[in-house]
Amino acid sequence: MPKITVEGKPTLFFSTNDVDKSWRLKEKVIAVVESYLQGLDDLYVFSSIKLPNVVGDPTEVDGAFSNIPDPTESFRFVQVRDRADTEGRPWIEQVMGQRRSLGIDAVTVASTEQFSRYAIRLASRENIRLRLLHPETDENIKKWYKPDSIGVESPLVEIVTCCVLARIGDRIQEFKADRVKTLENNILVPAAEPHKYKVISLSRVFDVDVMQNQKHREGFLAEVPQDGVFHKATVPYQYEQPRLYLRVEGVPSVVAGDRGNIFPIGGIVFFVVVNRQFLNAPITHRYKYLDAVSKEKIAEVIVAEAEIEYQCHYICLVRHSCDDETSQLGGALFR
Repeated sequence: MPKITVEGKPTLFFSTNDVDKSWRLKEKVIAVVESYLQGLDDLYVFSSIKLPNVVGDPTEVDGAFSNIPDPTESFRFVQVRDRADTEGRPWIEQVMGQRRSLGIDAVTVASTEQFSRYAIRLASRENIRLRLLHPETDENIKKWYKPDSIGVESPLVEIVTCCVLARIGDRIQEFKADRVKTLENNILVPAAEPHKYKVISLSRVFDVDVMQNQKHREGFLAEVPQDGVFHKATVPYQYEQPRLYLRVEGVPSVVAGDRGNIFPIGGIVFFVVVNRQFLNAPITHRYKYLDAVSKEKIAEVIVAEAEIEYQCHYICLVRHSCDDETSQLGGALFR
């Protein structure tokens, strides 16, 4: 059987709110699908996330998309509803108010049911995209993906915590970090302008400096058994010529010097869980993603479930641009 190679481009930051797991799954699936429809290779996806409105109050949205790892810089947001009734004009009016309050013009509204003609008319006038997420038949999915499971051969790696080693004056100090704290805007790379910096995430540093560097990748994976079990591993990375910087608050000016509160990083130690064994997960959900007005199929999605470190994880495969001659594939692993 031929293999399908899928590269998941967007960096995903999902809420850990599991109060209603089936609802959160649909919300996350829509966030993943929409991430592949933005026309960008380098993208950050947040779902769900609270964004500050024009007066600073937090407003929760079901999905937000940004070019940098800061949700407050989002250029589009998505609102989702999973109810048994047709969605009417009042919800569109509510989203319009959120759009004005957040200062984000581009918005997509997705429902697991239908929209009324009044909702469609108002959304069309206000340039709001309407989408539908409906169950897809196994027969239609098998026209392009025949197995009943999704297999993953690439190593599955999840960063648990990190230790960032930075030189503060004449001392090396250690700072703790994790995936959530990557949103605190503390890992920096120099920008084109002097004394200006861009923010990047620790997960992006790991991907580039470890997983995309053949020597470091092979050295790291050589220590992990191929036994199908998730193992805890430590991956140290040293910078002889620092290219990353750390923003540290509360440092006396006599120590900070010309750079203020920004200091060079000499090394990062990643604490991860990793599995090198082939993972085969059964497909549990099949969806089609439609334009709510034309009913044109925008994407098809299959979702498989796998237990990783005693937690349910989802492997999501997205087929978008569904013309048979030009269809593209994307993917995501999340919990």
